[in-house]
Amino acid sequence: MEKKTVDVSTEAEGCSPQRAGSYNAARILFSWSFLLGVLLKKQWHPIDNQNSASDRALGLDGDITRRDFLNSTLLASGGLLLNAASPGQLLAQQGGHQSTADDWSGYGGVGDYAKSNGNTMAVLEAGHRIRNQEFESLPLGIVETGETYDCVVVGGGISGLAAALIFQQLAGKGKNCLVIDNHPIFGGEAKRNEFLVDGHRLIAHQGSAFFPVPYPHSFIARFYDSIGLKAPRLEYQKWGGPDPEMKLSTTPYLGSAPNGTYFGTKFGKPEGAWVFGDKVWEQAPIPAKARDELIKYDSSGDSDRQVPRYPGDAISRGLDSITLEDYMMERGGISRETIRKFMCPGEGGGYGLGPDALSGYTAYAADMLHPLDISDETGQQMFPGGNGGIARLITKTLIPEAIAGEHSLNDVCRKPVNFAALDRAGAPARIRLDSTAVWVKHEGDPFKSDLVAIAYTRGGKTYSVKARSVVMAGGSWTTKHIVRDLPSDLAGAYAQFYRAPCLMANVAVRNWRFLYKMGISGCRWYGGLGEYTQVRKLALCGADSPTIGPDSPVVLTLKILYAYPGQPTEQQGHMGRAQLLSVPFRDYERQIRQQFTEMFSRSGFDSGKDIAGIILNRWGHAYLTPPPGFFFGKDGKPAPGDVVRAAPFGRIAFANTDLSGVADHRSSIIEANRAVGQLLDQVLS
Repeated sequence: MEKKTVDVSTEAEGCSPQRAGSYNAARILFSWSFLLGVLLKKQWHPIDNQNSASDRALGLDGDITRRDFLNSTLLASGGLLLNAASPGQLLAQQGGHQSTADDWSGYGGVGDYAKSNGNTMAVLEAGHRIRNQEFESLPLGIVETGETYDCVVVGGGISGLAAALIFQQLAGKGKNCLVIDNHPIFGGEAKRNEFLVDGHRLIAHQGSAFFPVPYPHSFIARFYDSIGLKAPRLEYQKWGGPDPEMKLSTTPYLGSAPNGTYFGTKFGKPEGAWVFGDKVWEQAPIPAKARDELIKYDSSGDSDRQVPRYPGDAISRGLDSITLEDYMMERGGISRETIRKFMCPGEGGGYGLGPDALSGYTAYAADMLHPLDISDETGQQMFPGGNGGIARLITKTLIPEAIAGEHSLNDVCRKPVNFAALDRAGAPARIRLDSTAVWVKHEGDPFKSDLVAIAYTRGGKTYSVKARSVVMAGGSWTTKHIVRDLPSDLAGAYAQFYRAPCLMANVAVRNWRFLYKMGISGCRWYGGLGEYTQVRKLALCGADSPTIGPDSPVVLTLKILYAYPGQPTEQQGHMGRAQLLSVPFRDYERQIRQQFTEMFSRSGFDSGKDIAGIILNRWGHAYLTPPPGFFFGKDGKPAPGDVVRAAPFGRIAFANTDLSGVADHRSSIIEANRAVGQLLDQVLS
């Protein structure tokens, strides 16, 4: 095996090689789909096709901040080939397109995150190489960096960043740590999008959104304090302009701010129907049976029900033995049909799927993290870019030169990332981006070994480093493939972790007066893409303006989930990913524009003029989706998370929010703290 030693931090990145292996059948099918796409090209171009007039009216031909994806016919065929090779790679092999990666990933906005909107083509292709078993053995020509670290953290999301910081804080001077992450910027799903609209800089979250105010003496409060978030209640924009003030939320979720509910044309009215006020179901154009059930369910509440007092008590174990859907039926006398038609995936939205696929304990699992205040008035706090603000604070604390300026909320949120400072030779903490870990294995017997070998791909090459300890802080869907000597009990536990996809669509609009005219700042809808959107006032530490009014440009976020009620939990995730990856940008854009036009044109909305930009963030494994038995085990077997987190495997410990079953950044930090403590106490001591 040919070996070289280099300093990775200073070596220029090369071009990606052609994929090894044979995909002849896939290439033939793709060639036909490509030719068909060319023949049908006019069907998808907005100027020449039969829908050109309506497309122009929607603004699809306008000069806005977006890029078109591959045409629909091409990607629909390409979606069938994802088990062989990605659409972009096959297109490149065919020589059919000059900028396939940009076309697939779409416009990413401006600023630090412009090349990292969700899972881009580069991230997708690198991950699929692992899934396609290209690294069952290390490749010839692997580049040995000659680096050995006291700790290597695989995954640069909040859990990985927190693990690196906690290791630095607890391990003492003289210890070094490397974080390896596959994205162009740290943060995992805690990232942001940035737009420039008519001279205004707008920020929105890509995934992880808000944080609740913690108890002042809790571990999370102490961690916040250590990264500079000493006052977790942030200051927000004030109302500005001559119009009477309307209450606004601080998050993208519907709460006590005025909102409406729209029932689309499928509910029998040609122009759809809006319902305003608290009594939505009484006025909704839905069948009487469903109306009565929903009214009864909303009025049932939890006041007369026993709820879990602590994780693992009899009530929580009982809930974990049934689905959330079964619990809802038992609690509120509502039918399965009504749940699936009007409450799916909404009631399970925090876990990515509908209630039929989830453990009943998900109704209360997040409550067990015990925040001080969860009200939408004061308890739900949010940086302009969501929990990307927390990721930036951790990084600034870990590597002070990583973000320009002082260690203040203003500078950390506003100043650019100094990417050159992230991976400096000799630094006690380093973050290596655009690096996909593909191999983690002990050198020899896991319980006698002194070192772990880690291999990662970057710029078309494969590199190796060594570590005295490792924190696997990435998601379950990669960890189970990357750790090459994973024992059968851990492999069996990881086989019980399921994930569901999500598309976060951020739509920059030049004003939101069309909502203000309706007397609302947010809305929910039935029928269409996503379920809700909400105007929010931004925290001043990153806001473009200290005030907000109906004529202010804002970003409206649509969270799009993929639920298939009645299918097994794991299968729903597979089906959702197939849909997420195969629908082209232009189709999503058209749906968003048509939907906004249908809902808001009567109050003055003009899609062609008012939409200034659209960014799609495609997350293939956005949410952990715990089925019954995930939290406390079933059939006499322990819960999979308990198996994985019980102790290190040799010199490897496991973090990530997956292990808790609660999709919350606080869980990410708590799991990181536990993993680092295990390594320091049981391995490195």
